[in-house]
Amino acid sequence: MQNRALGFSRWSILLVAVLLGLTPLGQAQERFNFSHSALTGSQAILFVTKDAGIFRKHNLDPQIIYITGAPPNIAALVAGSVDFVVFAGPAAITANLAGANTAVLMSFVNTMEHSIFSSRAIKSPTEMKGKTIGVSRPGSSDDYGARVALRKWGLEPDKEVSFVSVGGPPDRFVALQSGRVEAVLIQPPLTVRARKAGFNELAALADLGLDYLGTSLVTSRSVIDKKRDLVRRVVTAFAEGIHFYKTNKQASLRSIGKLMKIDDAEAIEESYNAYAIKFMARVPYPNPNGIEVILKDLEKTNPKARGADPRSFLETGFLKELEDGGYIAKLYGDKN
Repeated sequence: MQNRALGFSRWSILLVAVLLGLTPLGQAQERFNFSHSALTGSQAILFVTKDAGIFRKHNLDPQIIYITGAPPNIAALVAGSVDFVVFAGPAAITANLAGANTAVLMSFVNTMEHSIFSSRAIKSPTEMKGKTIGVSRPGSSDDYGARVALRKWGLEPDKEVSFVSVGGPPDRFVALQSGRVEAVLIQPPLTVRARKAGFNELAALADLGLDYLGTSLVTSRSVIDKKRDLVRRVVTAFAEGIHFYKTNKQASLRSIGKLMKIDDAEAIEESYNAYAIKFMARVPYPNPNGIEVILKDLEKTNPKARGADPRSFLETGFLKELEDGGYIAKLYGDKN
């Protein structure tokens, strides 16, 4: 009878621990808000890490919020509604120049990986003159990429090619399908769907070899000051998540498909090959040259961008701790 009572007591304690969100070690899962800006393969790392249980392993319970477009995510970060954001970097740079204390912790993509797809009637970039291109919103990464590409083609954005804000990647693809716009910028896995639908791929921006601050993990310096241990564990979880992404393909494919709400195996595979294999470094340092490119573009409208130090927008000390301490090398089984 006494043994039964003891057994019941242990199960009761375990049940209470589960209900309170405690780990077997008795540590509470730390709950915090985490937003992201797009339903794309580039941001799948957030969900791969979550689905693999890696956040929970580090006593983290992120409440993931989808907020379309970068500017509203920055607004949420600055207001303190979220502690971290995964999105493309330009908004963080712009906000910092405006006085916000944003800080880039790591970058999962250091180039522009969008492809420009046009309607079936437009077969070359020069035929975009007088046409409309759909973007997320002004200041978004696809807006920037479209302007870079148009200028390379000798076309003047806003004068010779019109811009329309139509929302995130799925919304942009729908706008192209419906004929609302003549061209859009999209990323894997939507690129496969666009090809299958017969739309023309005018350019893959990754082929241009552009340095850029693409999909990144961003927080504020106030969060770093007040919640330093939280930041350290989030960075550690993502470093481990990248390793999982690169070495557990099937589980990662499922996470991509779930995020994108698609079951097209070819499209999901293209997304995995692009981000897990091609673009994402196992030690995801942001490239200062990519920030310099953004600053040069901002100089045209923002004098504060002129002469700004690209490294002043970064806080890579947490990532460097992991690298210098051998944590990342151990993940990959490096001997040295």
